[in-house]
Amino acid sequence: MRRVLLASFGFDVDYVLRRLSSQKYSRVVLLGLRTREGFERVKKAYSTLSIVCTSLKIDCVLEPIDPSNLVRSVYSTLLGETRGADEVEVYLTGGPRILVTALILSTLMLPELEATRIKLVVEGEGFECSMNISVKYLISRLRLDDRDKTILVALEEGRLTLSEVVKKTGLPKSTVHRRLEELVDKGLVVKTEAETYMAEPYVDLVCLG
Repeated sequence: MRRVLLASFGFDVDYVLRRLSSQKYSRVVLLGLRTREGFERVKKAYSTLSIVCTSLKIDCVLEPIDPSNLVRSVYSTLLGETRGADEVEVYLTGGPRILVTALILSTLMLPELEATRIKLVVEGEGFECSMNISVKYLISRLRLDDRDKTILVALEEGRLTLSEVVKKTGLPKSTVHRRLEELVDKGLVVKTEAETYMAEPYVDLVCLG
């Protein structure tokens, strides 16, 4: 299985090092913003990290990102890496905020097939928590109309029967039933054996301690 870690990268190697110590990857791709003032520091940090990658026998590259062509450059790199991988972990902890934002936007612009291979990962700064987010879920949710979103918001409060969803949303029963089944087919809603419905979790928050 080809797993790629694709990370926004700045001067701090600690977060990527911690990820490498806890997960296995075939390739590491670090996106560094190529600015006149800071890119030399980025390259210096990368040289330290590349030694670790070599010792672990992991292919590791630094991709310079041009600020004048930010989102397009990030998207192109992300799309290319995703098409050659079974799974891509997009790691958002390092680097400047504008680069992190461009990476989030790029994941949401991906075609559906590529989006299924990606998860977004963010780690807490100063506390031991990590958040894993399904990109496929986010893209599917953004494409919903207002009625589907209303139903999904109601279900995010907890498990509900068909009648309870109707009561909470104020939508006709036939509409709610049809749309619930469609949301189940899209993987956004789970139907239980007890004939209740619940929103499919799309964020996995793990905290230690």
